[in-house]
Amino acid sequence: MKKTLVSLVAVSALILSLTACGTETGTATSTENISVTETTTEQAGVQGEDVSGEQLTSGNITALKLSSDEAVTLFPGQCDITSYLIPEITDTAIFKPGDVTFISTNPEVAEINFTKASRNNNLYFSIDAIAPGEAEVYAVTADGTVESVHKKVIVSAR
Repeated sequence: MKKTLVSLVAVSALILSLTACGTETGTATSTENISVTETTTEQAGVQGEDVSGEQLTSGNITALKLSSDEAVTLFPGQCDITSYLIPEITDTAIFKPGDVTFISTNPEVAEINFTKASRNNNLYFSIDAIAPGEAEVYAVTADGTVESVHKKVIVSAR
């Protein structure tokens, strides 16, 4: 009976971590060991600088299009994962998701975080509501030459 309860608690905690806003991922290696990691993308202070030492290929990107540029209204703690970025690429063999940076004009109100890339190179992101106010989120190539339209985010008080 006790072992079953531990399993249910572990599974419940894992499910909660996987359904939270942002880019959280979780893995359960046993009924008593849950590992949760969180990654976020922040705007670099110097555009076009790749701290990994790899060559940037953002010149390969000719356009950045949002699947939807309609404004989104959220409450603090909520997230929106309904939109994604469609990069127009000249050579898919050299494209990396790191060639694009996601930016919020007011990260105290709303953050935008890369979550995953699809096989056809669409970039999925999460818009996370932090506090009441307004912000715009958008994407830009690492070298700053191509920018998407801005998507308005309204975070309303409850």
